[in-house]
Amino acid sequence: MNVAKPLKLYTLKEFENLPKEDGWNYELIDGIVMMSPSPSREHQEISSNLHFSLRLQLRNTQCRSLYEMDIKFNDNVYKPDMMVFCDKHTELPEIVFEILSPSTRQRDLRIKVLKYEEMCVKEYWIIDPKVKTITVHDFVNDTAETYGIHDIVKSLARPEIHIAIETLFEEFE
Repeated sequence: MNVAKPLKLYTLKEFENLPKEDGWNYELIDGIVMMSPSPSREHQEISSNLHFSLRLQLRNTQCRSLYEMDIKFNDNVYKPDMMVFCDKHTELPEIVFEILSPSTRQRDLRIKVLKYEEMCVKEYWIIDPKVKTITVHDFVNDTAETYGIHDIVKSLARPEIHIAIETLFEEFE
């Protein structure tokens, strides 16, 4: 008879004290430690293109883009690929960007949609390298829309942000 072993649930303090291996990203969601390998080259190229675009667009504003920083909320720890902060005194981002990868795909598509909305993030952008799309969850207006490779996505939360999707998928020569 096969019996499932119960999952060990961790507190935030236990999570923070866990030894963590290099080459892995760690998150704590509802007491469960979730690990994923460091991002692939393709993932990093998309992330670099996004970060460059955001830095240019936000340079004369109070907003800043930051990447792979731990965000703590309700005893959970998230590590989004990219975030936009517009108030240096707040711990929570206004916009979160996740680039889907095989190891985090289901978590990013299902769990994090709910968690980021609960966190009062204004927008959650899901970048899908497989089909070269971006899905924007606008939690302020309670909408979700998917854009294709030839589209330009404009943020409603931060109108200065507009991303031509094809530029995210440009590879380094």
